[in-house]
Amino acid sequence: MKRLFRYRKIILPLLIAAVGVPCALLYSDACTAGIRKGIAFCTGVLVPSLFVFMVLTAYLIKSGASALFAKPFAWIARMMRLPDEAATAVVLSMIGGYPIGAGCVALLHGQGQLSDSEARKTAYIAVAAGPGFLVSFVGRELLGSAEAGNLLLLSQLAAVLLTGVIVGRTISCSPPPRRKKLSADHAGALVASVRAAADATFSMCAMVVLFSAVIEVVAAVADSRTADIISAFLEITTGCDRLCGKAPLYVTAFFIGFGGLSAHCQIFSALGKVRVNPGYFFLFRAVEGIIAMGSAYILLMITPMQTAVFSSSDAPMTAARPATYAGSGALILAALCFVGSVSGKLRRMKVCAE
Repeated sequence: MKRLFRYRKIILPLLIAAVGVPCALLYSDACTAGIRKGIAFCTGVLVPSLFVFMVLTAYLIKSGASALFAKPFAWIARMMRLPDEAATAVVLSMIGGYPIGAGCVALLHGQGQLSDSEARKTAYIAVAAGPGFLVSFVGRELLGSAEAGNLLLLSQLAAVLLTGVIVGRTISCSPPPRRKKLSADHAGALVASVRAAADATFSMCAMVVLFSAVIEVVAAVADSRTADIISAFLEITTGCDRLCGKAPLYVTAFFIGFGGLSAHCQIFSALGKVRVNPGYFFLFRAVEGIIAMGSAYILLMITPMQTAVFSSSDAPMTAARPATYAGSGALILAALCFVGSVSGKLRRMKVCAE
């Protein structure tokens, strides 16, 4: 047992290699198709929609303007028991998408605006899908309904804010001895921002291409429903593509709140020197997914949509056909109980650790 614990860091890579190499050889056609799909998505959607925003985000922080940007949103950071400087990362994550918040956290930490503990805590919160992805891609392109995209966006925003409140009351942090004042080297900041955005974009695209290949292999060996669920857990873009039209909208909202392992790997890479607890990170992603699902379910009950998003035909259907008020109440109660139990357990874990 001690020897197994000693070699725990190499067991997972060996298992991945033992499974991955035969699959890549036996299902080379599926891998090739997945890689092509991933590259097409990166060049057609991901890079055009995110690169400029990533440059502007990095420039906002490196130029010293992030302090001014954070002032109107300081109340969000204080609600989550974070310093005002962290508001930049939280807000930009809700605007830009999954890797943007992590990149902001790394930049703020590197410039001395956030302490180690503050950066870790912010990294647990600043994880969200942006409105471009939710409204334009998932809503209009996949579901054929901007209404559905707006509903997903609202449920995502509610999930981020409520998860932030939970994190704020279960994870403590301490400020740095002295926060550094940001210099205003605009020319140098622009060059550095382009370089940082290029590095982050390349890493992000590489992860998307890899997981796209894995998903194609999964689709080749598993039945359609299993492949849809696994795809959503692995890579949210492909997962949404497979789920939309098959699963209720609140199920899609859960996976969007969770984010997918591909987005998580991008986040870990973008965080750089900021080290987060993987257990806490994945726990809060599950909490965010549950809150997003519950929020979407409630919104569907309040504003049922006449749309064809749950049908393979063109006939319009209501978005929340199986919903009942009793079922809604039970789902919301279960979600609240889950969130409350998580908060309590985390608080007890912290007391025991101290």
